[in-house]
Amino acid sequence: MQELTAVQARAYDTWFETPWGAHAWAVELAAVDDALPRCRDQIAVEVGCGTGRLVAHLAAEGSRVLGVDLSAGMLTVAAGRAPGRLVRADARRLPLPDAIADAAITIATMEFADAAAVLAELARITCPGGRIIALALNPASLWGLLDRPTRRPPFSTATYLTRRQLRRLGRRHGAARVRGRLFTAAHPKFLHHLEPLATLLGHAAPGLGAVQVLTIDTPPEASTDLR
Repeated sequence: MQELTAVQARAYDTWFETPWGAHAWAVELAAVDDALPRCRDQIAVEVGCGTGRLVAHLAAEGSRVLGVDLSAGMLTVAAGRAPGRLVRADARRLPLPDAIADAAITIATMEFADAAAVLAELARITCPGGRIIALALNPASLWGLLDRPTRRPPFSTATYLTRRQLRRLGRRHGAARVRGRLFTAAHPKFLHHLEPLATLLGHAAPGLGAVQVLTIDTPPEASTDLR
């Protein structure tokens, strides 16, 4: 994803205050909360933290959390929410020690970078027995089909992964599973209050979720090659 100025990052951040943005964020946040094990003083690292909304949330929930992003503009906005919890770095080359995190999280980052390299870095910094959580966008969903995001930047330059590809990449690093989330769309005929019903229907067709949630439980003991 291209570098954003602080002004552009603030404009991006205000999208989460719109009806669709607030709804999508609530579903994504619930997906992370559901997938994230809770333990006292756990260390969580979010890679591609953007404007720091998740970092601030996890910190408020009691996690020791670090946010990483390559965009200085994004981090300028994030600093207002999570001071002292941020670092600027490339998701493919994290300046962090091995096995430092109990959980490593990324949301809509792999589409704009080398997905295999990003996951490899998340696995490297996650301790044995820890968890990796990666949320990926799915243009083959109601959101994708109705809102046509791939026709406008930055989505038009993204590389999207299928559920099968996500699962295959995840299995290189541990026990992997993929679940669909966010089954409504920013379209008048698919209102946000239908999300609970759409989620029930989504159990039968998880591939229609606008967000695909990859969770990887790393082995209790490090393995040299899980491929």
